[in-house]
Amino acid sequence: MTSPGNQNLEIGEFAEGSEREVEAAVSAAKAAAPDWETFDVDSRVEIFQNAADIMRDRKYELAATVSLENGKNRTEAMADVDEAIDFLDFYSSEFERANGYEFDTGEPTPGQHTTNLLRPYGVFAVISPFNFPMALFVGMSAGALITGNTVVAKPASTTPLVARKYVDILEEAGLPDGVLNLVMGGGSDVGQPLVEHEDVSGVAFTGSRGVGLHIQESFMELGKRGPVIAELGGKNPVIVSDTADIDEAVEGVKNGAFSFSGQKCSATSRVYVYESVIDEFTDKLVTEAEELTIGPATDRDTFVSPLINDGALEDYQEITEQARNDGTVHTGGNVVTDGDLDAGRFVEPTVVTDIPHEHELAREEHFLPFVTIHPVSGLEEGIEKSNDSEYGLCAGLFSTDETEIDHWFDEIESGMCYVNRNQSATTGALVQAQPFGGWKFSGTTGKFAGGYWYLQQFMREQSRTRVE
Repeated sequence: MTSPGNQNLEIGEFAEGSEREVEAAVSAAKAAAPDWETFDVDSRVEIFQNAADIMRDRKYELAATVSLENGKNRTEAMADVDEAIDFLDFYSSEFERANGYEFDTGEPTPGQHTTNLLRPYGVFAVISPFNFPMALFVGMSAGALITGNTVVAKPASTTPLVARKYVDILEEAGLPDGVLNLVMGGGSDVGQPLVEHEDVSGVAFTGSRGVGLHIQESFMELGKRGPVIAELGGKNPVIVSDTADIDEAVEGVKNGAFSFSGQKCSATSRVYVYESVIDEFTDKLVTEAEELTIGPATDRDTFVSPLINDGALEDYQEITEQARNDGTVHTGGNVVTDGDLDAGRFVEPTVVTDIPHEHELAREEHFLPFVTIHPVSGLEEGIEKSNDSEYGLCAGLFSTDETEIDHWFDEIESGMCYVNRNQSATTGALVQAQPFGGWKFSGTTGKFAGGYWYLQQFMREQSRTRVE
């Protein structure tokens, strides 16, 4: 496997599993499940707090590994690791606070004593993406594990090294053998047989809508009763009002659309701008986009990262060509091969106008540094077009009108909503403070990662009555 920022740099050779390895991993997880469920709250929490401490000590090494594997710049790679640590801290504290979700409910009638509790399902499959190879791999697996499930985890085939390091960290932290099992490989060779295995009771998945829905359909067809906890992407809108600070709006959209080359399900991808300010907004966004530094993670000034694989590069070339044919490309649309960049997969951030709202470029998720701008007459049209999507992950508004802001919050169909956030119009979330998830086809449960209702999804309720 090579680095996306320099395809001449070989990261290493990694095992590629098959159905046989899946079978062995699930068998190990199933065998370990009964003993792991008997661990008390304090014992489980201690393991994950130990892991968090180890990760703090190795944070720079882990962040460098993220940069090496997926090309994230220094700031974003550090944030990826920090978020993983936050997941461990928060899920540990929540599981401890709820006493493992076990409650003594007293004597409903004389002579009867009752207890209400949540119990793990058994074996969970965890399938994580390349774009947050530490945070999402850690967050999903920790959610399943701390609640008493055992796990078979498949990281993205492009980011196996940081997943391997996390498994080693958990082993060092005291996780028993067989509780977490790592199987590397592609979706058809590993992911599908894992999901379809008769002893897998639940799935945690982050990735494309098509794959996530296929997993859910497979579970239904196989008659499985466990949960599919999935986050499935977005087509995230931003509205820019005529009362907005245009410079702030440009900054927020630039950061939301082009950081990590738009390879985020939360990336800003379509902007609805009031007609009276659309020219000013577009001109300023184009200027800002053209000044962004494109380069490898090793360069301190890099903002726009390399694309993860050849498929992403081909997709970029296809949609930018389509944008030239059907709209107006104001900047971008080219592969960058200057100097040392010819060894990586680098492309220009792209700003496009004159694309109809109904056009596929304005409706489909691309996972690329590509944003379309659309004129609207006012807030109502902006909200209507924002909501006219099968996705509902993130949304943003730039306005200084309090009435507009309150109305937008009430009417926008999105799980994560940001107003006047120049740090990024739609991307970024903090564990506990800003739980991450979406509505509609952006998610399957309506309960968000890093939130107060996340862990319960990995468990099922049981009521126990004892006559005394």
